[in-house]
Order: sequence, then structure tokens, then C-alpha cells
Amino acid sequence: MLRFVPQYQKVAWGGRRLATQFGRELPEGPIGESWELVELESHESRVATGPYAGATLGSLWRDGRLGGSAQGPFPFLLKWLDTTQWLSVQVHPDEQGVARSGKGDPKSEAWYVAHAEPQAPILLGHYPGLDGKTLRQAATGGTLAKWLYELHPRVGDMFMVKAGTLHALGPGLLVLEVQQPSKTTYRVYDWGRMGLDGRPRELHVDDAVAATAFERHGTVTPTRTGLVGPRFAMRALSGENTHPVGSLRVFASSGGVKLEHDRGVDELGLGDIAVAEPGDGVVRASGSYVLLSEH
Repeated sequence: MLRFVPQYQKVAWGGRRLATQFGRELPEGPIGESWELVELESHESRVATGPYAGATLGSLWRDGRLGGSAQGPFPFLLKWLDTTQWLSVQVHPDEQGVARSGKGDPKSEAWYVAHAEPQAPILLGHYPGLDGKTLRQAATGGTLAKWLYELHPRVGDMFMVKAGTLHALGPGLLVLEVQQPSKTTYRVYDWGRMGLDGRPRELHVDDAVAATAFERHGTVTPTRTGLVGPRFAMRALSGENTHPVGSLRVFASSGGVKLEHDRGVDELGLGDIAVAEPGDGVVRASGSYVLLSEH
């Protein structure tokens, strides 16, 4: 059972819940993201302890040491998000949009809500009638939120956010996000906020207009069981479950989970993440957790 070193990201909208609720030691400042499993050109997860300490996620994946297909890059990026302010209203391109523009990488993502303060909001999807011209006007005029559906998620809700969907997480949330391995984000509105450097953060209105699926209006209905995206699947589980050898098995604790396997027992506290190895054999899990796998 492998644990990886988190990569913490300091951002203007972040907070300290990863310390107060997960018991982690954080760098100073507002920490909004913890990248738990990532294989990108400039970021790659490494094993924290044990015989494989320091080994990279990608090398272990392609060597077959994590199960699954063991083909190509690791299939998803997994992170925790802690929101104390609104994130920017943003959109990500799909495969066709990337092909048209010749830049960036496609990015669909999914959320599992691990903590939500009362009436914590998200913006997800747009109302009928929004088009490129209106999006530009609303972004520059500060009225874009009026065109977006506002939801108030509950703990345990899961949302599939397809590429091309306008969205923004609001304050008061702890979210487990799984996504295609991409850093391509087009900010269309950032609430007039300054970045940590004291300057307005860059906006990408032209790219956002090109990436938005205007024909796909409406919001997203949450699920509380599971969902599937490009190369990833996410399931919320509780009680006692058995997970056989073969597939990629990533366990993210949403309330504490005990993992019994051929090599012993691992206990995960809230927010902990572990990746099973084929040599662990069948994993018998008891508790509350989110299971991430390859699709």
C-alpha cells in the first residue's frame, strides 16, 4: 500500500482546513490545493516512505506496480481543494477544442464534497440564452454570476463537470477533485480579486468563449454513489467492501477507513490517500471512503 507526498499550492482563495480538519502540517499562507496524485511535465508525485520511497508515480504506473492498464501517463490527477473565497469562474476545453486551438490539454473533472458549511455555494452550468457576445459582456460588466446556476451541495454529493461547462466553487468547501491530467484553465471572471503578488490574476476571455459549450445549457444533478469521466471513475463507499486485484485501486478516506490486505493493515485518517499494489492482494475495506479507479 503506497502513500505519496502531497504537493501544496498557495492561492489567494485557499485556507487552513487541510491542517485543522486533516491534521496535516502545511506551509505558511493560504493553501487551496493539495495535489495528491499527479504526473505532469512540471509536477510529479513521489512515494513518501517504504521500499519505493522517492519513486515517481509515472514510473510505478508503467511498471505495472499499481495495477490497471499500466499504459501511457497516469490516467488522472487527484487533489484536495479548500475554498475560503470564490474560485474564478472558469471553463476547460475538450478534446475538440484543444485540436482546434492547437494549445492546452482537455480537462473534464469530478468533485466529491467532503465538507460544506451551511449554504456554501457553487456555480455550475449556464442558463439558456448565453452566447459568446453575452459572456464577454457579462464578464467585463461583473454580471456573469446571474447567468449561472447556483447550487448548495451537501456532504457526500458528487458532480461531473464536463469540459466546456462554466463553473466556480464558492467559499466554505472541502472537495476531492479528480480530473484529466491537465493544467489548462480559462478564467473568465475573478471577482475583481488581486493575486498573492498584489496584481489582478490573468483572465482568458477569448479562450473561455471558444471553450464554452453554449449549446449545453442547464446545471448538473449531483449523485451520491458514483460517476465516470475520461479515464477515471469515482465511487463513494461505506461499510465493508472487498476490492480484488487487477484494477487501479486508490483509496481516499472521507471519514476514516481500515484497509486489510495480504501485507497487513493500513488505517487512513480523514483526507488520507493510499494506492494499493497488486502484491497487496484482495483489499478488504471498512469505513467511509472514495474509491478512484481507471476507466
